[in-house]
Amino acid sequence: MIIMVPISAVIAPVLISFLHSTFTALWIGGMLALAFSVLPAIRKILGKSKETKALNALIKERLSLLTYISMIGLIITGLLMARKAGLSGLYTGFLSFGTEYSTLLSIKHILYFVMISLSVFRSLIVDRVKKFTPKQNQTLNMLTLMLNVLTGLAVLFLSAYTSVLASLPTP
Repeated sequence: MIIMVPISAVIAPVLISFLHSTFTALWIGGMLALAFSVLPAIRKILGKSKETKALNALIKERLSLLTYISMIGLIITGLLMARKAGLSGLYTGFLSFGTEYSTLLSIKHILYFVMISLSVFRSLIVDRVKKFTPKQNQTLNMLTLMLNVLTGLAVLFLSAYTSVLASLPTP
């Protein structure tokens, strides 16, 4: 049996979910492209020159802006999505472990805060530490980026998992 729902009842949740997915794609997709495509290509073409360092700094600056916009967007859309999940009974509260859904969402939120910390550390702190050699700085930047990529992939997995859980019929 198909239930007809007026478009006005679904447009807000669809837009919120769309924006949440878009912010996720910008942030995690940007990190994946940077780590596996952009940075290796720059190193291959320009080597370890002053131009490489300048180009990396410019790319980092521009991607940081997208990252910060995505962080804010994800917080806003995530809160709106959590409110809806709470009304359905799936979600029992922020960092709550009362249900399987809430537990997975709480782990996802913890990983999200790890991602924020890694991003802030990489964009605002690593390059300002004067005691690092350029090689140490580059290594720490790449290590932080790769840790954030892995954390982001874990967040995507948990998002898929909770999405499937939310779509299952309730017992």
